[in-house]
Amino acid sequence: MTKRRNHTYKEFITSFVLILGIFALFNSCEDTSNNPKDDEENYPPGSRKYEWTADTIKAYYTYFNSIWGLAPDDVWAVSPQSFTYYNIYRYDGINWSRDTTKAIGNTVSLWGTENNIWICCKDGRIWNYSNGSFNSSEKFRYDDTDILFISMAGTGSDEIYVSGGKHENYNRDGIIYRYNGIQWTRDNVLKNYGNLYRIRYSSQDKKYYLLSYLENPESPDTMRLLEYDGRSHKTIMTDKNDQHNLVINTIDGYLYLTSNHKISRYIDGEFKSVIEVNSPQFGGQLWGRNRNDIFIRMKDGLLHYNGADTEYVLKFPTNIEFGSCALVLEKDIFIHAFDNNTGYNIIYHGKLKEE
Repeated sequence: MTKRRNHTYKEFITSFVLILGIFALFNSCEDTSNNPKDDEENYPPGSRKYEWTADTIKAYYTYFNSIWGLAPDDVWAVSPQSFTYYNIYRYDGINWSRDTTKAIGNTVSLWGTENNIWICCKDGRIWNYSNGSFNSSEKFRYDDTDILFISMAGTGSDEIYVSGGKHENYNRDGIIYRYNGIQWTRDNVLKNYGNLYRIRYSSQDKKYYLLSYLENPESPDTMRLLEYDGRSHKTIMTDKNDQHNLVINTIDGYLYLTSNHKISRYIDGEFKSVIEVNSPQFGGQLWGRNRNDIFIRMKDGLLHYNGADTEYVLKFPTNIEFGSCALVLEKDIFIHAFDNNTGYNIIYHGKLKEE
């Protein structure tokens, strides 16, 4: 039986968020630590004492898909919506404002270093922001079809990877491009793997990890977790269902995986269980500073794991739901949320209180 995916206008935002979950699956801040600790080292429990503020960004239904930054007074966020070609926003430590220096649309994900920021788009372009201006790559295509770029990760300005797939329904081939500090080139094509919708770098084992999503209209969809060393790939895990259960991120240089309600850390080729969150509010993805300072997305707020137990550090009003991305810095947290009543984005900013 062919799957049916009809939606009313009232369901537009719900289905749009689900699509973002499939393609970018909660794109978030890349872990900025390049010095992972020994697995046996003890960390003190992460603090749960934060001061929270909320900024409303009145851009109607420009749902943010990625947020990135290295300092709390220079944070970026992008939206893939095509209602306007100005979907890049910046925070200067006081206010969020739309960047209108260049008309750039279809922005999906961003990643950067201290002096450069790269933004990948679903129209096959990659933009670089440096010295106060934007410059675009060529428009990349594959088999005479636009490429849908979805996720970015790297080790520095001379090694950046962007992943995605062909820009069409029921995409069959995953695509990886690499930047060597001078130019972007196609690095690999993974035949019949579907969209490579998330890529993360693990400094612990110096490898990249990708999630692929292959849509099967007549049978359960296929998700895969792949390991990639820049030359070849291997499949670590396969999940066939329509619930989109696999989510990855890196914390302190280690790869973390959430599958259903279980959170695990990948060490020496094995997944070691961290915690299981048995709540209907569990939102799947996580971010953190180390294994005792992890933040877990819940549909109604932000849960914190300190190595021993979990506790909410932020709860949302009933009209607010967690969005698709977050950024964890040394003493700050930025969380994207969405107001279902107004259609506006909300950025919650948490600052660690001084002990």
